[in-house]
Amino acid sequence: MVFSGSKGAPADHCASDGKNPYTNVASSPMVVEKPYLVLDGDNFKLMVPRLELNKVGVTPNFDNADPVDFSQVYVASANDSASTINAKLAEGLHLVL
Repeated sequence: MVFSGSKGAPADHCASDGKNPYTNVASSPMVVEKPYLVLDGDNFKLMVPRLELNKVGVTPNFDNADPVDFSQVYVASANDSASTINAKLAEGLHLVL
């Protein structure tokens, strides 16, 4: 197992004792979390996390994401063709599948 930027992770060992090997990296060089949705009153917003460098632990208070109004988001369906989705991306819209 590899632990990257994890507080309290087990120490490195090579499994010569018959257990699973562990590698512990003190911090994650670059992390970008997955986008997520939030409900703001009656409206949804797409939250796009920003790049974090040398990250250790969790992001407190979910405070490193930029909100995107859903007027700037295209929600694709299974019926959409690749050309439809590509056209929406070319318009500069964000995409939710």
